[in-house]
Amino acid sequence: MSPEPRLSSVPDFRKPTGSFRLVGLAAVLGCLTGVAVAGIQSFVIFAQRATLGFAAERRIVLPDHASYLRIALALISSAILVTVLTRLLSRWKTREPIDAVEANALSGGTMSWFDAVGVVIPILASVSFGASVGIEAAVTQLGAVLASRIGRRLGRPRSDLRLLVGAGSAAAIAAAYRAPIAGMLYAYELVLGTYTKRTLAPIGLAAICAVITMWMLTGQAKPFNLPLETQASWSDFPLALAIGLLAALFGIGVMLLVTILERLFKRLFPGHALRRAVAGLLLTALAIRFPAVLGSGHAAVEHAVNGEIAGRHALGLLGAKTVASAASLGSGFRGGLFGASLLLGALLGQCVAWIVPFLPGVPPVNPTLCAVIGMASVGASIIGSPLTMIFLVLETTGDYDAAIVVAIGAVAASFLTDRLFGYSFATWRFQQRGLAIEGGHDVSRLAASPISGIIKPPKRSIAANAELDDVLRAISTAGARGTAVYQHDGSFAGLIDPRLVEAIEGEDIRLPVVAAELVYETNPAVTPRTNLAELVDIFRNDDRATVAVMDPTDSRALVGVIRARDAYALASHILDMQRREDLGIAK
Repeated sequence: MSPEPRLSSVPDFRKPTGSFRLVGLAAVLGCLTGVAVAGIQSFVIFAQRATLGFAAERRIVLPDHASYLRIALALISSAILVTVLTRLLSRWKTREPIDAVEANALSGGTMSWFDAVGVVIPILASVSFGASVGIEAAVTQLGAVLASRIGRRLGRPRSDLRLLVGAGSAAAIAAAYRAPIAGMLYAYELVLGTYTKRTLAPIGLAAICAVITMWMLTGQAKPFNLPLETQASWSDFPLALAIGLLAALFGIGVMLLVTILERLFKRLFPGHALRRAVAGLLLTALAIRFPAVLGSGHAAVEHAVNGEIAGRHALGLLGAKTVASAASLGSGFRGGLFGASLLLGALLGQCVAWIVPFLPGVPPVNPTLCAVIGMASVGASIIGSPLTMIFLVLETTGDYDAAIVVAIGAVAASFLTDRLFGYSFATWRFQQRGLAIEGGHDVSRLAASPISGIIKPPKRSIAANAELDDVLRAISTAGARGTAVYQHDGSFAGLIDPRLVEAIEGEDIRLPVVAAELVYETNPAVTPRTNLAELVDIFRNDDRATVAVMDPTDSRALVGVIRARDAYALASHILDMQRREDLGIAK
């Protein structure tokens, strides 16, 4: 009987622990991320005042001294600056920067300083000049890279590294909105892709420390104040469901519009700088009537929820902000849709509240409640994190009754978006880049595992001109380890395919075949450089018991063979080890 694969050949992913050291590291990371978020937010305000002449993040009406010519020049300057920065970064690295979700899904949480610089700097160069994008992508990227670099410097294992990247992202969102629970849920829903008890203390402490740091640096004021004093009634529940379903359709439309405008810009304007400049002029034209389209739109959220932006004004700003954000991202400005989705949702809710009185038989609605339902629902649809949005509203408003109603809308929007479209904005962009990932689930562990430990020599070897009787004797003793066939010059011809031998043996007439005619096809090629994920896919797609491993420098030289049972056993062991690490179970 052939020996079982030595599972000790699995790469040494060291055991994760829920140690005080990891929790302490997460707390320090939260403080550092809080400082970084405060710095970025302050820089954006300062830069907008220098470029636009006013802080777009804090105004929905242009000041008297504002100049549309200055706004246009600022956005055109941003177009040129982002283009230059992008080209300089492409000379530094040929690959695209990866974000926290992609890093946790495909590289075990490994990120470089290039991933920070390549994302944060272009975003700041966009939003600081008034582009209609948010800075949340910049702060989460900085928190994630900071976590990854600290974890790698301290030699943390793979599972701890992924956890720290989630903690950095949670701290960034928590600090940006002064909402620790929302930050924690953001990490679980998007960056980690799952929740386990082991992750609670590091993620939670990082988010809390980030918020406390922000309080110490900037005070306890939140980006927007949404006071709600409402008591939910029976009519609010179907209203929330209707807004949630409408928000899903709207969110899908926004994501598709970004792609449509991106293709349109590429078709009409060949140069990157020209595309961004044209989008900048479009934003300037929109800002003449709706100044709130500039920047991330945080300032307008509070006004939309409180009813200061309502009716036709809300409808007009909804359309203008949708076009502005889609044009900014589609033309190549860098940023995210987190903040924009909150504003768009609040405006959508106000539009619903404006239309409902014209519908016969519909009970009166609370416009403020409609706005917060829309805010969470559109956010759940576009960002893909319904729990994050629900608790963001709860932490911002402090109204538990409203949060219950908001939850109905967010869940409905998330469900319908998933059923009709299947992606959030982040995962939709991944699909367009050819990355089949749907979140931060660790799908790369097998791809990081070598196969050298399960390569064995073939059990039997015969010559290429061996007759059928010799082949039958060889495979009767070789079993699953395989029988190798060699040419006269010593080159490898292939492995005997037992299925062909069985078919030949079942013929009534004894056919004059030799060993060289009974081998597997040479494809797919496997070398010692093939990873375990690729090998498992080969066995799944080709029902054979054994594959040959060839020398990568000599396609005629056999290194050894791998049995399907050994590959599956190794994969099962690694996945079980991953599950134990995620749960914090000792080996």
